[in-house]
Order: sequence, then C-alpha cells, then structure tokens
Amino acid sequence: MDGGFTFNGVHSSTFGVFETPESRVLSPRKRRELIPIPGRNTAFIQEDGGYESRVESIICSFAQITVPTVSLQRQVRLIAGWLKGIGELTFDYEPEMHYNAFLSGAPPGVKHLQYTQFTLEFTINHPFAYETAINKVFTITNNLPIKIVAEGTVETPIRMIIKNTGTTTINNLVIAKEFTN
Repeated sequence: MDGGFTFNGVHSSTFGVFETPESRVLSPRKRRELIPIPGRNTAFIQEDGGYESRVESIICSFAQITVPTVSLQRQVRLIAGWLKGIGELTFDYEPEMHYNAFLSGAPPGVKHLQYTQFTLEFTINHPFAYETAINKVFTITNNLPIKIVAEGTVETPIRMIIKNTGTTTINNLVIAKEFTN
C-alpha cells in the first residue's frame, strides 16, 4: 500500500483506504479571458487577479478492515459518511499543508472497493494550500519588534492569534504587513 490522506481530521487508513501519490499541479490556473479585437489577429487579455477552483483526483486502493463485525457494505457507508461535507484535506506526503475541499464526485461503491482501484475527486474552491497551524512563542524584551514571516508562494489570508501569557500588559501593539520580492 502507498500513502494516505486525512479529511476532516480522520486518516484514510481508518477505513482501509490508501492513496497512490501522483504528480500534482502546485499552482492553479489564473482566471483569464481573451477578448477578440475586431479587425485584428489578436485579443485583449483580461485578468481579474483571481484563480480558478481546481479539482484533485486521488487514485485510491482499499484493504478491508479486519474487524469481523463490519461488512463490506457497512464499510462503504462509513466511507461515504466520512467523505461528506467540506473540510480540511491533507496528504501524507505534505503534512504541513492542507486544502479546504469537498468530494465533488460520488464516493466509491461496493464493487469499486472489492475489485479495483477507484478515484476520489475533490474540489478545492480556494485553490491554494494553507499552512497547517504553527504555534510560536515569543518573548518581548525592551520593546523590540518581532518579525513573523509567512513563507507562502502566493499572497493568501493568514489567521493570527495573539495571547499574552505574562503578567505585564501589552500596549501599542502594531501589526504591519511587509512585502518582499
């Protein structure tokens, strides 16, 4: 068996599902439209700065769970229940990143699990990977600035939670955004 993936906090091996890693597109397509220019052999390229949603197809194999009380039909229903909804999708080979995704095709049927590999198709609406949460602890001394770097390849939103674990009140907190090329 190859690797696996985690969806909505549950690893695929829990249900006997394993992924065969494939080459993935690391960056989605930019949203672009070609607008023909009458009387010319060219077009105007219009870009709105956004990106298209992307679909990731995952080739999976199956090993029946060795619990005698769980029938194959029940296992299929458990897999379908696990894959419903929208959630975080994390691949084993990239554990520090996750995607917000949902299953866009049907979950596998009994025959798929019994005889062959099957494909799960996830739609990733915000087409970039998010870095999985990292806890960092900083000690503020002498009012010196602390630089926190988000090392992504594309500008995406971040979520920052600041907790004062000390007894001294923090005043004049400034959060600044700095761009580098």
